[in-house]
Amino acid sequence: MSDPTSDDPGRGAETTPGPTLPTSVALWVIAASSTVVGGWALGRAGGDDDERSGRVEVSSVADSGEFDREFVIPAGTADRIANGEDVEIVPAELVMSVGQSIRIENHDVVGHIVGVFYVGAGETLTQRFDTAGELSGECSVHPSGSFTLRVIDA
Repeated sequence: MSDPTSDDPGRGAETTPGPTLPTSVALWVIAASSTVVGGWALGRAGGDDDERSGRVEVSSVADSGEFDREFVIPAGTADRIANGEDVEIVPAELVMSVGQSIRIENHDVVGHIVGVFYVGAGETLTQRFDTAGELSGECSVHPSGSFTLRVIDA
């Protein structure tokens, strides 16, 4: 649990209240996060059969400004979704090559799911893809509700 008296700005209670999501949307995000994170963890436990099963290995990338694909989730995206608007920030399917990298910057006040990735509120995710394969999962920033990343050999 966070310490609300912490001096760390990334920890503790929110000081500026933001828009809230309806309970059904909030529960969906929690359930989808659990499914995505749990599925990713199970997939990563595969050991030596990763290449044969098509699992993609990823590694963190320093935020150097040099990314092959970049996406920005604008502030207010959760409100737009809660109001019934179809939001398409990422494509339903993205094809990248081994060695390429992606950056997803979330300017919204809530976290969003993009396939197997969770990008927290105000956070930036950067990943490089080290092996070929396919990653699929829920997506809160595409009208279809799903996102597939195919990584191919260069």
